[in-house]
Parts: sequence; C-alpha cells; structure tokens
Amino acid sequence: MKTKALKMATFMGLVLAFVFACSPKENTDNLTAMNESEKVASQQSVVFIAGYDKGSSTYYKDAKNHFQELDYTIVDDAFSLQEIIAWLNKNHNNQDYSEIHIVNKGNSKKGLSLETTIHGDLLSQESLLNCLKEDKLPKLKNVLSENSKLVFHTSELGKNQQLLQILKQTFTANHQPKVFATPHATVFNGQFQKHFLAKVFYGYYPTAQSPGNVDLSKQFIRKYPLEDIHWLDAIRTKEEEEPGEAFSYKFNIPVRWEIDFSGDEEAPSLTSPEAIMDWVDDNDKYGKIIKDMGIPVEQFRWKAYKSGDKLIIKGKTTVVCVMKPMMQRNNPLSYVRTEFDNQRYYTQL
Repeated sequence: MKTKALKMATFMGLVLAFVFACSPKENTDNLTAMNESEKVASQQSVVFIAGYDKGSSTYYKDAKNHFQELDYTIVDDAFSLQEIIAWLNKNHNNQDYSEIHIVNKGNSKKGLSLETTIHGDLLSQESLLNCLKEDKLPKLKNVLSENSKLVFHTSELGKNQQLLQILKQTFTANHQPKVFATPHATVFNGQFQKHFLAKVFYGYYPTAQSPGNVDLSKQFIRKYPLEDIHWLDAIRTKEEEEPGEAFSYKFNIPVRWEIDFSGDEEAPSLTSPEAIMDWVDDNDKYGKIIKDMGIPVEQFRWKAYKSGDKLIIKGKTTVVCVMKPMMQRNNPLSYVRTEFDNQRYYTQL
C-alpha cells in the first residue's frame, strides 16, 4: 500500500509540476492573443468616395465597388474636408482609425476637386492654408492610433509633397498619421486588373480644333522622346486590349474670367484669339494662372466679349491623356502591386 501511495503521490506531483510549469506561458500567450485581438477590434478603416461621376465617367463608382469588395466602411456623401473631419469625429465610437482613404480626382498642380469647406474653394495648397489660418475647419479629435495611415487615391498627388505635408498637419490629432499618395495615375476597374497604377502623359489642342491623330502623336513624340510608346496606336486605343497596353481618353478644361473695369481703366478690345493670348501673356495674374496649369496658352480656344463694365474671357482646351499601365520589370505581364506602403510607387510622409 505504501508503495502504491508513493507512486500515486509521485505521479500527481509530476502532473501538478507539469501544469504549473506550463500554465504561466499558456496564460501569457492567451493574454497576448486576446490583447492583440482587442487591439485590432478597437481600430477601424474607412474610405471616403469624395466625389461623384459626371457624364459617362464611372471613376467613383468603380472605386466604391473596389473597396466594398475589401470590406471597408464606405462613406459616399462627404464632398469636403470639413465633412470628412466631422464624420471621423462623430463616428469613431471609441475606435481608432487605422486607415483613412480618400478617393478624389485631381492632380499634382491644381490639387484636388474636393472642397475645403461645404461649397467652399477646391482643395489646393493655397486654399487649405487659408482655411487653417482662418480656422474654418473642425479639429480632428483624438481618434488616431500610433500607426494610423491617411491614403489619398488621387492621380499624381504624390508629386506635390508640400500639399501632402499640409494635409498631414490638418489630420494630426493625438498622433500624426503617415500620409501616402502615388505620383502616378490610379485606375479602378481595369480590363485585366481591377486596381492598378499607370504612367500618364498629356497632349493638348484648342477644343473643337483637333489637329488629327497623326499630328497629335507627333506632339507626344516631341514632348516625350525617351518613352517607348507607339503614340499613334495609344491615341487610337480607348481601353486596354492586352495587359499593359497604353490607351487614352479625352476631357476638356475650361477657364472663365470676369474682369471689372468700372474704374478709370478702359477694357481692352480683344477681337481675336491672338489678341487674347497676347493680353494673357502680358498680364501677371492671368498669365500665372495659365502657367501654373502647365498648358501652353495657344492650346486653348479663346473668345472675349464685354458685358457692361466687365470683360468676359473664356478659354477651353481638350486634354488627350495617354495612360501606360505600370508592369513588373521582371514580369511584363504582371501589374505592379498597389501596396501604398511601397515607396517605389507611393510617396510617404
């Protein structure tokens, strides 16, 4: 009996020793897993579809479908920075935002088509600085995590680091977010890839005065002599017919100026497009507007007329935009990955 009791005590001792030896590690592992799970659960990601499609364009619709398939929270009724910040403050529900995505058309020079405030100026470096100076925007509450990311899906915005830096400051709360934007074009709902990046090239002509595809292709050859693109084919191609194939689309850019001459100065008589272009070139204010657009003044169709004490000047240019999908160097049939933390293809601040 003593032998049996001793064996039983030894066995139970080993079992208890095993349990006590293992329990702290298991408890620690379980606790760590629970903490990580709670940390993930306490964060959320949101996508602002901050614009609406016009005409036959489906850019915002395609972007919305893309992010819905990735199970992001979608907000499609905020069209200004004011509304976006207000939404973030109102809907965080004690959850930090791990990712904030903003989908909006624009470019590196003009900025975004997103409004600063409701019915306010469109978002540019100048307009945003003015808003901040005049305290027109709500302050973002402490809703960010230490590694929160602010991602702009706006073509070529990654080239404008000054604007991105101001946006970073605008969205700084308890933490500073990491800001991402691509210097390339971003495309949704492609023929062979739902979301991809593309190099973008521009040609221009006065609206309704097309020089024809052959002369247009010569404009691209002169402007981009080092690019290995068959420009004539690209201009004629409206969507990818093969993975990585260059294609193009067109859109118009209008300008309209109302200049008041109610003082002693007399309004000039601008009776021809050549006279209007000479006047624009000689005027510091309006010449700078055209220069900042990066479009030659002669590529606009111009007209001017007087209305009372005002001179009305209108111009319109047609932009031919050639897109060349970006493919992997070691695999020309595979698109580069649209991972926004890849610094080869995205600017990060």
